[in-house]
Amino acid sequence: MKKVFGIPMEKKKELTALLEADPYEKGSFAMMGYKLKDGNQVGGDEKVIYLYISGDDEKVGAAGEKLKELRVDVPAELEEKIIGIIAEEEDKAASGMGDIFG
Repeated sequence: MKKVFGIPMEKKKELTALLEADPYEKGSFAMMGYKLKDGNQVGGDEKVIYLYISGDDEKVGAAGEKLKELRVDVPAELEEKIIGIIAEEEDKAASGMGDIFG
């Protein structure tokens, strides 16, 4: 499952604390992996940070619960767009590594 959560810029400090908390704990954001995008990078609200995570439904659901007090709704079309942007970036990175080691 891939999910994008919106976090208002004014809550960036709280978000950072959550993302960096207990990095070796099972189910932590660090163990799951995540990507952050500013709104202006993805055509979204410039006052929002978009947090992308992927994993099984249980882990993504648990992440959503941890973010419950911080998050705002992300329109479905924007979520799909952000997921597409990140997939494209990952493909380019993988391709670049193939060029280096291929």
